Amino acid sequence: MALVTVRFYSLWRSYLDTDSTTLQADHIDDALTQLEEKFGSRLREKLEAAGIHLDGKIQDYSLILLNGIALRNLKSTALKEGDVLHIFPPAIGG
Repeated sequence: MALVTVRFYSLWRSYLDTDSTTLQADHIDDALTQLEEKFGSRLREKLEAAGIHLDGKIQDYSLILLNGIALRNLKSTALKEGDVLHIFPPAIGG
């Protein structure tokens, strides 16, 4: 298992009362499952308090990068020691 750092940004940092956490995982799916278990209900609770209702998991309404690369552009979902997941709330505007 690889030790991975997860960094939260913007509104997610504020709602989760933390800017980062660490976890042990072999693949991105494992890491996302752990994040959902640890932070999913808290994030949805804060969003609902702000009048926003979202169904789904954190990854369904977040931009997630692994070492600066969007998940959809990855060639491999395996994690290695020292990898960093960056999790951003969705952005709008122009």
